[in-house]
Amino acid sequence: MSRKTARSAAMQMIFEKVSGGQGGEDTLKLVYDELREYGAAGGRAVEDGEPDAEDREYISQAFNGVLSHLEELDDLIGKTAKGWSTDRMSLVDLTVLRLAVWEILYNPEIPDSVSVAEALELTELYSDPEDKPFVNGILGTIVRGKTV
Repeated sequence: MSRKTARSAAMQMIFEKVSGGQGGEDTLKLVYDELREYGAAGGRAVEDGEPDAEDREYISQAFNGVLSHLEELDDLIGKTAKGWSTDRMSLVDLTVLRLAVWEILYNPEIPDSVSVAEALELTELYSDPEDKPFVNGILGTIVRGKTV
């Protein structure tokens, strides 16, 4: 299993949770069933097995991290997206941004450039590919403004 697959699963679970769903173990199973059939962003289809311990750890950290910092993430995204409130953004783009910004701010194991590149792949796969410059601009501004 790859981090790309786990990131895709985390993004889908966060999306489902903020859309009013549960985002729990049942959602994870459904997400992995879909990933087995269709593959993940920039990757191949998932093997028959379930997510391994490393994938589950990342998914849990990302899911809980984004949800516990949701207000802060949305505030930063909204301030960075000049002329755009988070209410006006597509929920898919906003979810991708939330996950990437959480990684940038709270997961130092992942290089910022990887978080941005993976967010762009998720945007291309799950949203309108024409939204990539918008997502890239917000993330680039956040990365450049980040204090280490």
